[in-house]
Amino acid sequence: MRALLPLRPQHGTLGSGVILTFFGTVWWMVGALALGGGTATRAAAVATGLAVAVALGVFAVRRLDNSGGRESYERAASTFRWSNAAQAAGIAAVVAIGVGTGRQHWIPALVTLVVGAHFYPLARPFGRPEYRWTATLLVGVGVIGCVAALAGAQVSGVLALCGLGCAAILWSTTVWYIVCGTPGIAAAAGRPAGATAGPDGA
Repeated sequence: MRALLPLRPQHGTLGSGVILTFFGTVWWMVGALALGGGTATRAAAVATGLAVAVALGVFAVRRLDNSGGRESYERAASTFRWSNAAQAAGIAAVVAIGVGTGRQHWIPALVTLVVGAHFYPLARPFGRPEYRWTATLLVGVGVIGCVAALAGAQVSGVLALCGLGCAAILWSTTVWYIVCGTPGIAAAAGRPAGATAGPDGA
């Protein structure tokens, strides 16, 4: 992945990192509460998720910045709006069809596919090529969830799989920003600290 996403200053990543950390935490909590193994297992999973979320939040605030963030959003505003509207409509349709047909065990996997797909159109206008990796990995989790549902897994099993999987992917994108994309590390890798990515992420 480093070859495809070379180290460079990731200016303007604070907002993205915080949002991805937040939604990663939401997914983790949903997955953790769906876990089997009793109350102790679920409590341990919830505590682990909270600890990771706090750590990522602290590192994001300390190591990322929001320079150019407003301009990036303004450039991507139209795509951002319709992509999220399509995501909301897709999720609503999945839930309605799943409940209406009595196939609720498919809902988590199909929702994951919808969420993953909505990242693809955001990559270019935001100048975030890593969103394509995020999208692809989320879709992969959705496919695995569909296989589990097809094999007869219960709602809780598919929900735990998709919830924890999605959380790990969203959190990993924030980790990418923190570990591989901060100006100091990028400069050490041979790029000038003042370099910034263009609109296409190049």
